[in-house]
Amino acid sequence: MTTEPSAPADTRIMGIVHSALRRDLTRAAEALSRQPPPGDAQRVAIARHLASMMDFLHDHHHGEDAWLWPTMRRLNPAASDLLDQMDADHLAIGAHLGTVTAAAAAYGESATGREALVDALYDLRGSLDPHLRREEDEMMPIVASTLTAAQWDAWEHEYYVKPKSRKDLGLEGHWAIDGGNREVYDHVVGKVNPVLRFVLLRGFGPIYRKACATRWGADVPVGPKLDKTPPTPQPETIGAPRRPWRTRGEVSLHIDAPPERLYDLVVDVGSTPGRSHEVQACRWLDGPPPGTVGSRFRGRNRSGLIRWSRVSEVVTAARGEAFAFRTVPERRDPTRRDSTVWGYRFEAEGTGTRLTHHYSIVQPPTPWFLTLYGILMPHHRDARPALRRTLEQVKVEGERPDPTDPVGKSPAN
Repeated sequence: MTTEPSAPADTRIMGIVHSALRRDLTRAAEALSRQPPPGDAQRVAIARHLASMMDFLHDHHHGEDAWLWPTMRRLNPAASDLLDQMDADHLAIGAHLGTVTAAAAAYGESATGREALVDALYDLRGSLDPHLRREEDEMMPIVASTLTAAQWDAWEHEYYVKPKSRKDLGLEGHWAIDGGNREVYDHVVGKVNPVLRFVLLRGFGPIYRKACATRWGADVPVGPKLDKTPPTPQPETIGAPRRPWRTRGEVSLHIDAPPERLYDLVVDVGSTPGRSHEVQACRWLDGPPPGTVGSRFRGRNRSGLIRWSRVSEVVTAARGEAFAFRTVPERRDPTRRDSTVWGYRFEAEGTGTRLTHHYSIVQPPTPWFLTLYGILMPHHRDARPALRRTLEQVKVEGERPDPTDPVGKSPAN
């Protein structure tokens, strides 16, 4: 596959690698939660694979930290805020990598470490999944518009190809195309010449499939799906087919107020009860300054006779542009092992702002709790109506005349 060196960077491989990471982390969680639990051979195989994945993710981030992000800072200073977020994400994820590695090692030695490993994976995904989406949706388009294909390919070769053996690359290639469609397959295998491609596909395919059967089970299909037409995109859901849960959604509304004013309103989490039918109180907790990445707050909620509270952590904080937080999964309480990212995007539109409120379930509740949750609070199956009500309240607040303005104008004027 030949690409003009001066053409824009083709960053598709980033999304392919991210999909492979999500896929195997999900497979691992499912295998660890299955009954009966994995036997000794599968237990050891899962532990080793997870340790290998943590090494891969560490190296993946090192390549970005060592060259990609510094180069982007130099060539595109306007991206500095988003690059700061990338750095903060890597720092947060790095702590979880060590925890998963240690938990995987303990589980490889003894089956008693299974629950601790599951908890560590949940915690990792709480930080990793929002980062991967942010990198795909926000960072990679900027990278593609800044770097040339030659620059991207040289970086990829230096950090991700050159340090690895042929065996490493062969197995990694099969890992990347596993579950992929024709486009994914062609993009990955097209990176090597026909002779080497034949060796990698024929020589390492059986090794990869055998390893997958050991760690995931012989009933789990692996390999590319070349004969299948990509399905028509559908809303992502979980749960029973008849009454599924939407795992993500968003609602937008135009508000006659500047992005910075609206940002300050939503970051003031103490005012959230005035916009939500369920949130009773919110308060910032000790730690990083309120409203900054890593800061946490506790929300207390009520729906009918049901009351609960959750701790949330800020994962995005760019004034006037984006604000997001995730509910922090808790290890010891099985009813709080899920995690959802809630966020806002602020886009200037005329003299006002198009404000988008969105959510994404990055780690669903355990199946039994999801069923109970759906019975007790069926309106939570689709959060978009609640998002709409919140935006309407923000609109009322945002368009209210500023009492400090001597001429009584709204912030948009």
